[in-house]
Amino acid sequence: MLLLLTNDDGISGDGLSVLAKRLSFEHEVWVVAPDRNRSGVSQCVSMDRSLKLTKIKDRVYCYEGTPADCVILSAGSGGRLLSRVPDAVISGINQGANIGTDIVYSGTAAAARQAALAGIPGIALSLETHDENYYYEGLADFAAKNLELLISLCRPVSYAEEHDGNSVFVNVNALSSSAAYLGVKMTDISFRRYNDSIKIDEIDDETKICSAQGGKIHTSGRTYHDYEAVEKGFISVTRVYAEPKSAGIVDDISFSL
Repeated sequence: MLLLLTNDDGISGDGLSVLAKRLSFEHEVWVVAPDRNRSGVSQCVSMDRSLKLTKIKDRVYCYEGTPADCVILSAGSGGRLLSRVPDAVISGINQGANIGTDIVYSGTAAAARQAALAGIPGIALSLETHDENYYYEGLADFAAKNLELLISLCRPVSYAEEHDGNSVFVNVNALSSSAAYLGVKMTDISFRRYNDSIKIDEIDDETKICSAQGGKIHTSGRTYHDYEAVEKGFISVTRVYAEPKSAGIVDDISFSL
C-alpha cells in the first residue's frame, strides 16, 4: 500500500521514525511532517500565506505547516505531493496519549480527521508513559500487523461526495511498555477535565507574559473508555466521527426577533 505518515511532534519525532521504519518493510511510505513541534494545534490550517517544503531525503519531507496542512499538501485534491491518493494516512506515533477530550486539541488526531474528510482512511497512533521512557516499537508493530483491519474500521467520506456526515477515523492509544500488551479493546471516548491555570508575569505597566500551567487531569466516562483500557495495559482502538455532530433540534422553543 501507499501510506502517508505525519505527526504533530515534528519531523524529528522518534515515534514517527520508528513507525516509518516498521511500515516500510511491507509498504511504500511517504513522510510529510511539520518542521517543528505542533502539539495542541488541533485542525488548524494555514491561510493566506506561503509555506516552505523541504526534502530531507527520498519520500521524506518537512513542512512549515500544521499536521492538517501536511495532509492537505500531500493528499488533497488541489494538487498533491504524492503520485496518487494514499491508501491511508497514519499520524504518529505521538509522544503522549490522545484520549478522551484530548482529541479536540490534538494535532495528531486532527491529521487523521483531515484524511477522513478528504475520503482517505485516517489512523492516529499515540503512546502514553508513566516513567518518561517511550517504547514505540510495540505500537508500531501492532499497527503494521493490523493495518488492513484498522483501515476497515475507518469510514472516509470526502467533501465532494453526497454523504450523511458520518465519516470516521480511528484513534489508537497504548501505554509504553517493553512487555507484550494484554490485548486490544474497542473503546468509547472518555471525558477529561484539565483544571489548568494561567500564570501571569508582569514585565512592565503595559506588558505581561502569560503561560498556561497544567493541572491535575480528572478522567471519567459512562462506558468502557479509552483511558481505562490504556491504564489496564490494553491497546485502545476508538472510532471517532470526523464531523461535528448535532445535539438535536428543539422544536418547542420560541426566539425573539
